[in-house]
Amino acid sequence: MKNIKPFIASISTVTVFILLALASSPPPAPTSQVYNGVFNYAAEKNDVVKNANKLKFLTDNPNPTIVLRVPHATQQVLEEDKNVKSDKISTNTNTLYDVNVYNIIEKELLKGGFTVRDRALFGKVLEDKSVNDYSKITELTQTDFILELSNFQYVPYAFNSFEYTTSGKKGTVNTYTHNCSHSIFLYGLKLEFKLIKVKENDFIGSFTYNYSPCSNNACNYLVSCLGENCSEPYILQGNVKINSERLITQDIIAHFVKSSSESLVKEIMK
Repeated sequence: MKNIKPFIASISTVTVFILLALASSPPPAPTSQVYNGVFNYAAEKNDVVKNANKLKFLTDNPNPTIVLRVPHATQQVLEEDKNVKSDKISTNTNTLYDVNVYNIIEKELLKGGFTVRDRALFGKVLEDKSVNDYSKITELTQTDFILELSNFQYVPYAFNSFEYTTSGKKGTVNTYTHNCSHSIFLYGLKLEFKLIKVKENDFIGSFTYNYSPCSNNACNYLVSCLGENCSEPYILQGNVKINSERLITQDIIAHFVKSSSESLVKEIMK
């Protein structure tokens, strides 16, 4: 019995030290949870404003001439024509001009009945300081209209909450709402044109087209949240996380430009 008491005392002492150590150690760090987020948002409405009287000119001119004027034309007219790329959503270089936006627009103008003037030559005429009015531009280029691509951009849409789904018993799907402590963003597209009748130097049309990938059908994206602190929505392609503007693929951008250009031609020609 004399030998057992010191042993019990030792065990008790060790136990006390272990309990104290456990009590003083920090709790395990919280881990984030990944949700299957469901998003839906409507793009802004398209906006078309045009001077119908000025467009009556087309009644007697079934094959009008037109040139597509691009931002910073002297720098970009030739460079952008080289920029024909396939869909590379898994890279970090997914930009609006990774597709040949200008060629897409010009093809739709051609299909709609326009004679399309060369952008590079038109740009050289504009650089000539002796050409100081639009009537002279008409004389030198034989161009009826200038179609200016005035704006092409991503449009952010903010969310402070999102719905997510979980699988219940017997294959049921439950929908919940998760609130975020800050705004998270998804993106749409905006494309704007201005139409100028060259001879009279008249601004005769403004055409704005918008796109939302989640307007007709809800989009499903992953969202990682630590409590109410949430990441931007994303998808995974293998080990690569795709988020922000890169969620809109090059194929989608090209299709949006094409469909907007088709609508533009119909508005001008009708």
